[in-house]
Amino acid sequence: MPARTEQAFRDSEGFLGWLAYELAPREGRALAVGHIALACAVTVAIAMVFQIPEPTYMAYIVFLISKDERASTVTSAIGGLAAVTVAIVATLGLSMVDLSEPAMRLPAMAAITFLAMYSVRVFALGPITYLAGFVIVLLQSVVDDLPSPERLTRLTLWVWVMLFIPIAITLVLNLVFGTSVELLRRREFKRILSELARGLLAGRTGVQLERFRERVVELLDKKTHAKGPGKVSSLALQRLLSLLVMLEAASIEELVSHGGVWAVALEEVCSRIDRNPPKDVAPRGTNRVEPGAVRAIGSAIDELRRAVEMPQIAAPEAKSGARTLVVKDATSNPAHWQFALKTTFAVMIVYGLYTLLDWPGMRTSIVTCFFVALGSLGETVHKLTLRISGALIGGTLAGLCIVFVLPHCTDIGQLCLLIALVSAAAGWVATSSEQLAYAGLQIAFAFFLGVLQGYAPATDLTVLRDRVAGILLGNVVITVVFSVLWPQSAATRVRSAVGALLRSLAAVLRAPLESLASNEQAARELVSAEHFRTLRGFELQLMPRHLSVERTVTLLRSLARFEAWVFISARDHGAGHRPEDRRALADWAESAAAAADAGRAWPHEPALTAGHSQTAEAVRGAAARTREASQIVEEAV
Repeated sequence: MPARTEQAFRDSEGFLGWLAYELAPREGRALAVGHIALACAVTVAIAMVFQIPEPTYMAYIVFLISKDERASTVTSAIGGLAAVTVAIVATLGLSMVDLSEPAMRLPAMAAITFLAMYSVRVFALGPITYLAGFVIVLLQSVVDDLPSPERLTRLTLWVWVMLFIPIAITLVLNLVFGTSVELLRRREFKRILSELARGLLAGRTGVQLERFRERVVELLDKKTHAKGPGKVSSLALQRLLSLLVMLEAASIEELVSHGGVWAVALEEVCSRIDRNPPKDVAPRGTNRVEPGAVRAIGSAIDELRRAVEMPQIAAPEAKSGARTLVVKDATSNPAHWQFALKTTFAVMIVYGLYTLLDWPGMRTSIVTCFFVALGSLGETVHKLTLRISGALIGGTLAGLCIVFVLPHCTDIGQLCLLIALVSAAAGWVATSSEQLAYAGLQIAFAFFLGVLQGYAPATDLTVLRDRVAGILLGNVVITVVFSVLWPQSAATRVRSAVGALLRSLAAVLRAPLESLASNEQAARELVSAEHFRTLRGFELQLMPRHLSVERTVTLLRSLARFEAWVFISARDHGAGHRPEDRRALADWAESAAAAADAGRAWPHEPALTAGHSQTAEAVRGAAARTREASQIVEEAV
């Protein structure tokens, strides 16, 4: 199929199609949203009855710690409590020194911001130190607005209560009604199989494959030791991930002619998940006579079914670097301290601006700088876009409620009902994928900022105006700082992911007998490259002389097809290749990886020996098209 037609075929869904997919109902989503809405309502009720300070942040904490399964929620809750406990002790000690001396307090705020942002890049416990630093800086920023040291001490001590109440409520709801890792895996596994089967029946899978690969990688990261009937093992997920990659090798004609057969086989696999494994688990031979990709995909589906029917078989672990307390390049990589310094500049700039303007309502700009700052400009602008969109939607909802709804609210029950309804709507967005979820958090935050102004119905729109203005100020400042000082493009991350992907494929070619774990690692690198390619689109023209978004799409699709043919070759333990051909292609992949890292032209693919198979020729052809795509990209830089 011509490249232009294929691209139109893949991208036909557009923005509205993507949004509809992200917001579509799925099993378990309504229950997760119900947990969030109920926890927010109960938290607000307790805050109002006992007049606990800052009910806005209490309700928002429910969104911050709520995850898609129980174990992650417990982990984030414990980490949050530990971070705030450290922050409270540090704030009380710091206040004894710098409370009445701005000349000491401002440098201390800058130093704490720098250390918090630096630690999140290089330290294994970075999220805890990051959150602790954020709380310390935020408490230090309110010193000028409090009339006495006693008020600051009381507010600081209340912070622990403010955090504990929503965490306790969320944990109880999740422990009683939450989703386990095993249940989440089973639901998502069945959903992916069902949607993939429908796509195969329609003869169109291009857009789906990227989404499914990303989700399977997320599920593999959620470790579980449960085995037995009804459990989705890591081996089954690895088999599914390899199948999703191999489908990239199928032509449109093959999808149309064989998609129905594959779809029926996948539906059979899906139906077997909740059954006891049968005694006969021999291969069914979904496709035995067709050559090339068709036969390999059919056999991969057979292997996937056997993995589902025998979940007790352990999966090989993907090769990854050993986890250490501090990353290896903590002191040698300047990107770490540059990121921390840029965020520090942004925080101090917004603090200075709203202080000079005597506009304390814009303190939300500090929150924005902490939560929007990410490694590359593309990531930062992506989150900025979600934050601004969510702030405008949530702020508008809050304004409408202040004018038309709150004047008619006469008790806490009515307020809690309103909080629950809006929290449910924001929670529905927040339970989307990473590409959209943060907008849901921001809708909730902006709404809480406007409606929860005190312990009586909110009537002042200026508070909402000031807080939304602070969000916008923080977004503007951090974008300017990140695009001017040591700008880092998401394209750099694409390059590194491409290099790592090629090295993983070289490992598959060299050791096809041990390919399953290497397949997983290669698929992870492809997912990473596709993720940062998406973020590159948010940089617009702020990062000149970097990889073109359109050409990068072509390169990654060529790489995906090359990876698919390497997987196909390896699944038969390299039988389709002569040993010397495999070694030559592995050497080429490693050389191409080095060239990708350095931004140089890739070497020419090696010639094959006489008598090579069709599979070997397909692998070499895919390598040639990948090299040509890389050449077009480099010429455009």
